[in-house]
Amino acid sequence: MSSPEQAVNPNSETLPSRGSEVALGGSRRRAAPRAVRSRRALMIGLGVTVLALGGCAGTSDPRPSPPSASPATAGGAATARAVATYRSNDALCAQLDWRAFSDRYGPADRQPQQTRTLGATTDLICTATLGRLPDGVVVIVRASVGAPQSGQVMYEGLRRAHGDTASLQDVPAVGAGAYRYADAGGSHLVAYDANLYLTVTAAPLRLNATAPADLAEPLSRTATAALSALHA
Repeated sequence: MSSPEQAVNPNSETLPSRGSEVALGGSRRRAAPRAVRSRRALMIGLGVTVLALGGCAGTSDPRPSPPSASPATAGGAATARAVATYRSNDALCAQLDWRAFSDRYGPADRQPQQTRTLGATTDLICTATLGRLPDGVVVIVRASVGAPQSGQVMYEGLRRAHGDTASLQDVPAVGAGAYRYADAGGSHLVAYDANLYLTVTAAPLRLNATAPADLAEPLSRTATAALSALHA
């Protein structure tokens, strides 16, 4: 599984070209703190659980079928199937609305979408650089689409890990549950709904700079845009 957080970029105060900003993004990510790498190991463990959920969903049951459900029971089952579900989207990055950040930092310089599949889970990664040194940011949207209810499994496990190292603040009206926090890697929003686990990270371009503290609205708006683009 992929990490819900990634950091970013350089220690030069000179205004770089657009191409160099992207390269600096890679340098900043390599500077991620050891705590992030330890959470990556936890994500791998959670990934095994998610894969198990997917395997169970596809296993046939040799036992006899139960009696047909009454109309009332069937109606309840239909309601359960109506729970929001999400699917992979090869055009996610093109459909994301970056205006919540570009209104503040300038136009988004977007990198090509990355898509990675492991078993029943597909990770989609969108990265955009907004603004220039010393005040610009890199925003990373990472969505994991998996087996039914896999989003909740990842969310609950990683929330416990994040709570051990940072102060968490609940975010209302984003998915089925969401919270945000800040660490050395930037400002993060984490959300889930049904089979989707989503993170949005905003990190300063300048190495070792402190992430802006007033990013609650841009993070929430970008997360909501991603949920909409991935909804089945």
